[in-house]
Amino acid sequence: SPPGLRSVQRDSLNVMSLRLTTAAFFVAFTVMVAGQTSPAFEVATIRRSSNSSASEGSEIQPGGQFIVTSTTLDNLVRGVFEVQRHELVVGDGVPSWFASERWDIVGKGPPITDEVAQRPLLRAMMRNLLIERFKLVTRRDERETPVYALAVARSDTLGPQLQRSSADCAALMAAFKATGAVQTPDSPICGLTTLRGWFRGTGSPLGDLVRGLTRMADRPVVDATGLTGTFDLELKWTPDNAAAPAGGASLFTAVQEQLGLRLEPRRAPIDVLVIESAQRPTVE
Repeated sequence: SPPGLRSVQRDSLNVMSLRLTTAAFFVAFTVMVAGQTSPAFEVATIRRSSNSSASEGSEIQPGGQFIVTSTTLDNLVRGVFEVQRHELVVGDGVPSWFASERWDIVGKGPPITDEVAQRPLLRAMMRNLLIERFKLVTRRDERETPVYALAVARSDTLGPQLQRSSADCAALMAAFKATGAVQTPDSPICGLTTLRGWFRGTGSPLGDLVRGLTRMADRPVVDATGLTGTFDLELKWTPDNAAAPAGGASLFTAVQEQLGLRLEPRRAPIDVLVIESAQRPTVE
Protein backbone atom coordinates (compact mmCIF):
# COMPACT_ATOMS: atom_id res chain seq x y z
CA SER A 1 0.00 0.00 0.00
CA PRO A 2 1.25 3.53 -0.72
CA PRO A 3 2.46 5.60 2.25
CA GLY A 4 -0.29 7.44 4.10
CA LEU A 5 -3.05 5.13 2.93
CA ARG A 6 -5.73 4.58 5.51
CA SER A 7 -8.38 1.97 5.39
CA VAL A 8 -10.84 0.29 7.73
CA GLN A 9 -11.47 -3.42 7.82
CA ARG A 10 -14.30 -5.18 9.62
CA ASP A 11 -14.91 -8.87 10.02
CA SER A 12 -16.71 -9.05 6.69
CA LEU A 13 -13.76 -7.45 4.87
CA ASN A 14 -10.37 -9.04 4.21
CA VAL A 15 -8.60 -6.57 1.91
CA MET A 16 -7.99 -3.08 3.15
CA SER A 17 -7.96 -1.40 -0.25
CA LEU A 18 -10.80 -3.50 -1.54
CA ARG A 19 -13.55 -2.79 0.88
CA LEU A 20 -16.13 -2.32 -1.85
CA THR A 21 -15.55 -5.69 -3.46
CA THR A 22 -14.96 -7.91 -0.47
CA ALA A 23 -18.10 -6.66 1.16
CA ALA A 24 -19.73 -7.98 -2.05
CA PHE A 25 -23.36 -7.11 -1.45
CA PHE A 26 -24.18 -8.41 -4.92
CA VAL A 27 -27.84 -9.30 -5.41
CA ALA A 28 -28.47 -12.67 -6.99
CA PHE A 29 -30.83 -15.10 -8.50
CA THR A 30 -30.12 -18.43 -10.19
CA VAL A 31 -30.05 -19.20 -13.92
CA MET A 32 -29.01 -22.21 -15.94
CA VAL A 33 -25.66 -21.91 -17.73
CA ALA A 34 -24.18 -24.81 -19.75
CA GLY A 35 -26.54 -27.23 -18.04
CA GLN A 36 -25.44 -26.26 -14.53
CA THR A 37 -26.94 -24.00 -11.91
CA SER A 38 -24.97 -20.77 -11.88
CA PRO A 39 -25.72 -17.65 -9.78
CA ALA A 40 -26.12 -14.51 -11.84
CA PHE A 41 -27.52 -11.01 -11.74
CA GLU A 42 -31.03 -10.60 -13.06
CA VAL A 43 -29.77 -7.63 -15.10
CA ALA A 44 -26.21 -6.28 -15.27
CA THR A 45 -24.73 -3.36 -17.19
CA ILE A 46 -21.04 -2.54 -17.58
CA ARG A 47 -19.59 0.74 -18.85
CA ARG A 48 -16.16 2.35 -18.95
CA SER A 49 -16.03 4.94 -16.19
CA SER A 50 -16.28 8.46 -17.58
CA ASN A 51 -14.68 10.02 -14.49
CA SER A 52 -11.08 8.84 -14.17
CA SER A 53 -10.53 10.97 -11.05
CA ALA A 54 -13.45 9.47 -9.11
CA SER A 55 -12.70 7.29 -6.10
CA GLU A 56 -13.53 3.63 -6.24
CA GLY A 57 -16.82 3.03 -4.48
CA SER A 58 -19.95 0.97 -4.20
CA GLU A 59 -23.46 1.15 -2.82
CA ILE A 60 -26.44 -1.12 -2.40
CA GLN A 61 -29.93 0.30 -2.87
CA PRO A 62 -32.96 -1.01 -0.97
CA GLY A 63 -34.66 -2.30 -4.10
CA GLY A 64 -31.78 -4.67 -4.84
CA GLN A 65 -29.61 -2.58 -7.15
CA PHE A 66 -25.86 -2.84 -6.57
CA ILE A 67 -23.61 -0.16 -8.03
CA VAL A 68 -19.82 -0.35 -8.47
CA THR A 69 -18.19 2.93 -9.43
CA SER A 70 -14.85 3.63 -11.14
CA THR A 71 -13.20 0.31 -10.22
CA THR A 72 -10.41 -1.54 -12.03
CA LEU A 73 -10.79 -5.16 -13.08
CA ASP A 74 -7.70 -5.87 -10.96
CA ASN A 75 -9.49 -4.71 -7.81
CA LEU A 76 -12.74 -6.42 -8.73
CA VAL A 77 -10.94 -9.74 -9.21
CA ARG A 78 -9.04 -9.49 -5.95
CA GLY A 79 -12.25 -8.69 -4.09
CA VAL A 80 -14.59 -11.33 -5.41
CA PHE A 81 -11.95 -14.07 -5.58
CA GLU A 82 -10.87 -13.07 -2.04
CA VAL A 83 -7.16 -12.79 -2.75
CA GLN A 84 -4.65 -10.19 -1.63
CA ARG A 85 -2.22 -8.51 -3.98
CA HIS A 86 0.62 -10.96 -3.28
CA GLU A 87 -1.76 -13.86 -4.04
CA LEU A 88 -2.56 -12.57 -7.54
CA VAL A 89 -0.26 -13.48 -10.46
CA VAL A 90 -0.89 -11.65 -13.72
CA GLY A 91 0.05 -13.78 -16.72
CA ASP A 92 1.67 -12.64 -19.96
CA GLY A 93 -1.66 -12.82 -21.78
CA VAL A 94 -3.35 -10.26 -19.56
CA PRO A 95 -3.83 -6.85 -21.23
CA SER A 96 -2.19 -3.74 -19.80
CA TRP A 97 -5.54 -2.12 -19.02
CA PHE A 98 -6.32 -4.84 -16.44
CA ALA A 99 -5.09 -2.64 -13.56
CA SER A 100 -5.70 0.81 -15.04
CA GLU A 101 -9.04 1.10 -16.83
CA ARG A 102 -11.97 1.78 -14.52
CA TRP A 103 -15.44 0.34 -14.85
CA ASP A 104 -18.95 1.18 -13.67
CA ILE A 105 -21.14 -1.85 -13.03
CA VAL A 106 -24.82 -1.99 -12.07
CA GLY A 107 -26.31 -5.32 -11.06
CA LYS A 108 -30.00 -5.92 -10.30
CA GLY A 109 -31.75 -8.76 -8.54
CA PRO A 110 -34.04 -9.53 -5.59
CA PRO A 111 -33.42 -7.68 -2.30
CA ILE A 112 -30.95 -9.14 0.21
CA THR A 113 -32.65 -11.00 3.05
CA ASP A 114 -29.64 -12.25 5.01
CA GLU A 115 -26.36 -10.49 4.20
CA VAL A 116 -24.05 -12.90 6.05
CA ALA A 117 -25.65 -16.10 4.78
CA GLN A 118 -25.77 -14.83 1.19
CA ARG A 119 -22.19 -13.57 1.05
CA PRO A 120 -20.63 -16.67 -0.65
CA LEU A 121 -23.41 -16.72 -3.25
CA LEU A 122 -23.04 -13.00 -3.87
CA ARG A 123 -19.30 -13.27 -4.50
CA ALA A 124 -19.95 -16.17 -6.86
CA MET A 125 -22.37 -13.99 -8.84
CA MET A 126 -19.78 -11.32 -9.50
CA ARG A 127 -17.14 -13.94 -10.36
CA ASN A 128 -19.51 -15.35 -12.95
CA LEU A 129 -20.21 -11.90 -14.34
CA LEU A 130 -16.49 -11.22 -14.77
CA ILE A 131 -15.96 -14.61 -16.42
CA GLU A 132 -18.87 -14.09 -18.79
CA ARG A 133 -18.49 -10.44 -19.72
CA PHE A 134 -14.73 -9.88 -19.38
CA LYS A 135 -13.93 -13.39 -20.70
CA LEU A 136 -11.80 -13.79 -17.58
CA VAL A 137 -9.70 -16.97 -17.48
CA THR A 138 -8.06 -17.95 -14.18
CA ARG A 139 -6.40 -20.92 -12.53
CA ARG A 140 -5.13 -21.75 -9.06
CA ASP A 141 -1.45 -22.48 -8.45
CA GLU A 142 1.08 -22.70 -5.63
CA ARG A 143 4.29 -20.67 -5.43
CA GLU A 144 7.10 -20.76 -2.86
CA THR A 145 7.93 -17.29 -1.65
CA PRO A 146 9.56 -15.43 1.25
CA VAL A 147 7.04 -14.94 4.07
CA TYR A 148 6.84 -13.95 7.69
CA ALA A 149 5.48 -16.69 9.94
CA LEU A 150 3.41 -15.32 12.83
CA ALA A 151 4.40 -17.51 15.77
CA VAL A 152 3.88 -17.53 19.53
CA ALA A 153 6.83 -15.88 21.30
CA ARG A 154 6.24 -17.76 24.57
CA SER A 155 4.32 -21.00 24.92
CA ASP A 156 2.94 -20.15 28.37
CA THR A 157 1.43 -16.71 27.84
CA LEU A 158 0.09 -14.18 25.37
CA GLY A 159 0.96 -10.50 25.33
CA PRO A 160 -0.88 -7.86 27.39
CA GLN A 161 -2.81 -6.58 24.36
CA LEU A 162 -4.04 -9.98 23.14
CA GLN A 163 -6.76 -11.82 25.04
CA ARG A 164 -9.22 -14.54 24.17
CA SER A 165 -12.58 -12.97 23.41
CA SER A 166 -15.91 -13.61 25.08
CA ALA A 167 -17.75 -11.20 22.77
CA ASP A 168 -21.19 -12.22 21.48
CA CYS A 169 -20.70 -10.92 17.95
CA ALA A 170 -24.26 -11.60 16.76
CA ALA A 171 -25.71 -9.72 19.73
CA LEU A 172 -23.30 -6.80 19.25
CA MET A 173 -24.20 -6.50 15.58
CA ALA A 174 -27.94 -6.72 16.25
CA ALA A 175 -27.71 -4.02 18.92
CA PHE A 176 -25.66 -1.78 16.64
CA LYS A 177 -28.02 -2.17 13.69
CA ALA A 178 -30.94 -1.29 15.95
CA THR A 179 -29.39 2.13 16.56
CA GLY A 180 -29.42 2.98 12.84
CA ALA A 181 -25.95 4.50 13.20
CA VAL A 182 -23.39 4.60 10.40
CA GLN A 183 -20.52 2.14 10.88
CA THR A 184 -17.19 3.73 11.82
CA PRO A 185 -13.86 2.40 13.17
CA ASP A 186 -15.24 2.97 16.68
CA SER A 187 -18.52 1.10 16.17
CA PRO A 188 -19.09 -1.46 18.98
CA ILE A 189 -19.15 -4.57 16.80
CA CYS A 190 -16.85 -7.50 16.18
CA GLY A 191 -14.08 -7.38 13.63
CA LEU A 192 -10.62 -5.97 13.10
CA THR A 193 -10.10 -2.26 12.45
CA THR A 194 -6.84 -1.68 10.59
CA LEU A 195 -5.35 1.77 10.37
CA ARG A 196 -1.76 2.60 9.57
CA GLY A 197 0.06 2.26 12.89
CA TRP A 198 -2.94 0.91 14.81
CA PHE A 199 -5.02 -2.27 14.85
CA ARG A 200 -7.93 -2.97 17.16
CA GLY A 201 -9.93 -6.17 17.17
CA THR A 202 -12.99 -7.50 18.98
CA GLY A 203 -14.02 -11.13 18.63
CA SER A 204 -11.58 -11.45 15.75
CA PRO A 205 -9.86 -14.66 14.57
CA LEU A 206 -6.10 -14.48 14.11
CA GLY A 207 -6.64 -14.88 10.38
CA ASP A 208 -7.85 -11.27 10.36
CA LEU A 209 -4.65 -10.18 12.10
CA VAL A 210 -2.53 -12.14 9.61
CA ARG A 211 -4.23 -10.41 6.68
CA GLY A 212 -3.78 -7.02 8.31
CA LEU A 213 -0.10 -7.65 9.00
CA THR A 214 0.42 -8.78 5.41
CA ARG A 215 -0.68 -5.35 4.21
CA MET A 216 1.75 -3.63 6.57
CA ALA A 217 4.80 -5.89 6.12
CA ASP A 218 7.05 -6.22 3.08
CA ARG A 219 6.06 -9.83 2.42
CA PRO A 220 3.11 -12.18 3.04
CA VAL A 221 2.36 -13.28 6.60
CA VAL A 222 1.21 -16.83 7.39
CA ASP A 223 -0.31 -18.09 10.64
CA ALA A 224 2.06 -20.41 12.53
CA THR A 225 0.64 -19.75 16.01
CA GLY A 226 -1.55 -22.84 16.29
CA LEU A 227 -4.07 -20.66 18.15
CA THR A 228 -7.77 -21.07 17.44
CA GLY A 229 -10.86 -19.14 18.46
CA THR A 230 -11.40 -15.40 18.55
CA PHE A 231 -9.46 -12.65 20.26
CA ASP A 232 -9.64 -9.07 21.48
CA LEU A 233 -6.49 -7.14 20.64
CA GLU A 234 -4.90 -3.76 20.21
CA LEU A 235 -1.61 -3.13 18.42
CA LYS A 236 0.16 0.22 18.10
CA TRP A 237 3.42 0.86 16.28
CA THR A 238 5.32 3.53 14.39
CA PRO A 239 5.29 2.94 10.62
CA ASP A 240 8.75 2.90 9.07
CA ASN A 241 8.28 6.06 7.00
CA ALA A 242 6.22 8.05 9.50
CA ALA A 243 7.38 11.05 11.49
CA ALA A 244 6.85 10.06 15.11
CA PRO A 245 8.26 10.75 18.57
CA ALA A 246 11.56 9.06 19.37
CA GLY A 247 11.18 5.62 20.85
CA GLY A 248 8.13 4.56 18.85
CA ALA A 249 7.95 0.77 18.48
CA SER A 250 8.50 -0.85 15.10
CA LEU A 251 5.86 -3.26 13.83
CA PHE A 252 8.06 -6.26 14.71
CA THR A 253 8.75 -5.01 18.23
CA ALA A 254 5.13 -4.10 18.85
CA VAL A 255 3.87 -7.52 17.74
CA GLN A 256 6.19 -9.24 20.22
CA GLU A 257 5.85 -6.85 23.17
CA GLN A 258 2.14 -6.14 22.91
CA LEU A 259 0.72 -9.37 21.48
CA GLY A 260 3.28 -11.92 22.68
CA LEU A 261 3.78 -13.09 19.08
CA ARG A 262 6.68 -12.72 16.67
CA LEU A 263 7.23 -12.44 12.94
CA GLU A 264 9.83 -14.94 11.72
CA PRO A 265 11.30 -14.78 8.18
CA ARG A 266 10.79 -18.05 6.33
CA ARG A 267 10.00 -19.45 2.92
CA ALA A 268 6.69 -21.16 2.36
CA PRO A 269 4.36 -22.19 -0.46
CA ILE A 270 1.32 -19.96 -0.85
CA ASP A 271 -1.78 -20.41 -2.96
CA VAL A 272 -2.09 -17.90 -5.79
CA LEU A 273 -4.70 -17.00 -8.37
CA VAL A 274 -3.18 -16.79 -11.85
CA ILE A 275 -4.94 -14.54 -14.37
CA GLU A 276 -4.42 -16.10 -17.79
CA SER A 277 -6.39 -13.66 -19.96
CA ALA A 278 -9.16 -11.07 -20.04
CA GLN A 279 -10.99 -9.02 -22.67
CA ARG A 280 -12.81 -5.72 -22.63
CA PRO A 281 -16.54 -6.36 -22.32
CA THR A 282 -19.16 -5.15 -24.76
CA VAL A 283 -20.27 -1.93 -23.08
CA GLU A 284 -23.89 -0.87 -22.83
